[in-house]
Amino acid sequence: MKKINIFIKNLINFFKIIIYADYSFSYPSKKKVLLFDDNLEIFLRKYIPMSNYTILFSKYKKYNFLILVKLLIQLKLNSLNYFNEFINYVRPKIIITFSDNYQIFYKIKPSYGSKKIFIQAAYRTATREDIFYHTNFLKKQKSLNFVDYMLVFNKRVGQEYKKFINGEYKEIGSFKSNFFKISKAKKKYDILFISVWRDEPPDHMQTDTVSRNTINTAQTKLLIHLKNYCLKNNRHITIYGKYYNKSESLKEREFFSKIFKGTKWNFLTNDRMKTYKFCDEAKLIVSTNSTLGYEALARGSKVAIFNIMNFDKSTKSKNFCWPYKVKKKGPFWTSTLSQNSCNELIDKLSNFNKKNWKKNNHENMKKVLSFDENNKKFSSLIKKLIN
Repeated sequence: MKKINIFIKNLINFFKIIIYADYSFSYPSKKKVLLFDDNLEIFLRKYIPMSNYTILFSKYKKYNFLILVKLLIQLKLNSLNYFNEFINYVRPKIIITFSDNYQIFYKIKPSYGSKKIFIQAAYRTATREDIFYHTNFLKKQKSLNFVDYMLVFNKRVGQEYKKFINGEYKEIGSFKSNFFKISKAKKKYDILFISVWRDEPPDHMQTDTVSRNTINTAQTKLLIHLKNYCLKNNRHITIYGKYYNKSESLKEREFFSKIFKGTKWNFLTNDRMKTYKFCDEAKLIVSTNSTLGYEALARGSKVAIFNIMNFDKSTKSKNFCWPYKVKKKGPFWTSTLSQNSCNELIDKLSNFNKKNWKKNNHENMKKVLSFDENNKKFSSLIKKLIN
């Protein structure tokens, strides 16, 4: 009876894959490098020639039909077995992923001495939608979790990962930001606001106690203060959107148009390959808890941080610089949401000269996020492991 149940479960998984995925009909060839999940693959090509790596797709995108059939016959068809079997055919020296928060990657057990590497793709928190929300659960499985090299934003994030993953962490800053050279072009955006709008229902819960509506309300209050500041001081604001998909971007633009009607403002649809250029060319950037805000700081941009997304104990990790602890107010950040605090911070940063800004930025951000131009640390590690 048990074998029948296993067979039925495997058969259901098999047909789910057939219905939802594309598939190849030849066994994967051997490569030096395997990219687990195609997330952010475009950023890998600069450092590793496409001829040297293959992609192990996940999440019902593309599967190898022969491996699926083999595992089905053996009554071993599940995601982890499929990934391990695929890797055994490729026999890579290195397995890389940009999906650092994809838990199954920690459990992959490659044969032939392959080294596993994950690259942190965004700032991580302990809220419901993110990896550190599951820390206590994952601690119980720590003996199963192993990653040779965890390439992280900073030391404290590495320590958080070490609570439930065996392996070594290395601080590299943001791989995506490091990928792009800092633009020295003339500043063309007066104030650039980084959107944290999401295409989610207002009652969608971000934590057990905080909804999307709570976050939108806080963002809207800040935007109204910025609008008032711009009108009073004849400043121009540009919103940098979250979405590059046309339909979602139109919804996002509509959200901001209701707030900034009658103001000098502009909306930039998200463009992954121009994101950092936009930031480099801004006189002043305004951010709440966006990863891009941290990255812009590491690139030397003037950034006003409004640390306003910590509503209760469940959103503690939304605090600026978490897991590091910083004061509620600093040279370029505030935790107060008011017209006065907005005016004061924008005025102060606008009047910072280049030397003063560089000093304040370096003293406060050097531990939190550094800039490693062209990912020299990553390239050095890959060269060591692949040769």
